[in-house]
Amino acid sequence: MEDGRIKVLHFPIRNTNGGITRSAMKYWKFINRDKFHFDFATCSKKLDFEQSIIEKGGKVHYISCTGEENELQFCKELKEILIQGYDVLHLNTNWWRSLLAEKVAKEAGIKEVIIHARNTSVDILDEQKRKQEMIRHNLCKMAITEDMATHFLACSEEAAAFMFGPQIPREHIAIFHNALDIIRFSYNEKKRNSLRKQLGFEGKFVIGNVGRMVYQKNLFFLLDVFEKIQKKNENALLALIGNGELEKDIKNRVHEHGMDDKVFFAGAVENVEDYFQVMDVFAFPTRFEGLGTVLIEAQTAGLKCIASNSVPKETCITSNVVYLDLEQDLWVREILKYSNGYIRENTDEQIKAAGYDITKEIMVLENIYQEAVENNGLAK
Repeated sequence: MEDGRIKVLHFPIRNTNGGITRSAMKYWKFINRDKFHFDFATCSKKLDFEQSIIEKGGKVHYISCTGEENELQFCKELKEILIQGYDVLHLNTNWWRSLLAEKVAKEAGIKEVIIHARNTSVDILDEQKRKQEMIRHNLCKMAITEDMATHFLACSEEAAAFMFGPQIPREHIAIFHNALDIIRFSYNEKKRNSLRKQLGFEGKFVIGNVGRMVYQKNLFFLLDVFEKIQKKNENALLALIGNGELEKDIKNRVHEHGMDDKVFFAGAVENVEDYFQVMDVFAFPTRFEGLGTVLIEAQTAGLKCIASNSVPKETCITSNVVYLDLEQDLWVREILKYSNGYIRENTDEQIKAAGYDITKEIMVLENIYQEAVENNGLAK
């Protein structure tokens, strides 16, 4: 421990507004900084938000390659980082690519290694590459053992099954909720009206989505659904919050179909909570999810939510969620049900009761970090 605080390294974070990076930043915001210090490691070439991390006392370590690109170099650089005095390595994992980080952590004598399962499939657009990565994932999963980490976490039961399978007994896996700052997302009618006026959304029926523009999020399906909706309701507007590798293709599709004035692109934003306020319906046609924290955020904002059946039902916290098969006409009919408005209700207590209050959940994480240092080792 440095200056009496437990020193935690989060890896990886990326230059995106994706769930893993957002969660790591959220943990850092709410953790007791008198007791814990966070740094971050990334294989991204440059983080646009690095300066904000530095200003708040953190550090970003850059690793020049992934383990798949150059195993020896990756291991060398990660070990050089870890031996700088870290007590905890918190690994956020969408799917298994290798077991290298876990191996290096043990070699470096890290007191605690946390493997945190965050998804339920492989998010790669190219079908052949996706199949190859799934094979790699399954091979790694068969090789995992209980002594690889001190703690196994997952954001949902489905994420736990996908990442750990039967190799890690269920009783050794803890579900750690992707909790949120509830007050930040709570519905506020005055704020909604003000923001809609600022954005030029007055009189519009706003269908919204928040997420990375990648294969997983299935946004071309949503565009097809919206095209049918706006032909039935001329006031319909689609608000897309986020960016990603498919952003250019999505914008091209919007332009080719003559919907430039019907689709609003916000990009990657820091004030995502404001955009939930201005929406009328949250549409979430994702192909797969570890949990789907944005669906909980949308419920916290009192929104009616339409989600794909691929989303874990653990996200059903209020009566505002409907899960549908990915059939366009089903989505069109369900979304249009709310085109004449509805009463937005405060759902704060329901969200808290379900365990998604970050001010409470962060204490669970603090206890996990503290336990590792007290145990002073990887032994079970």
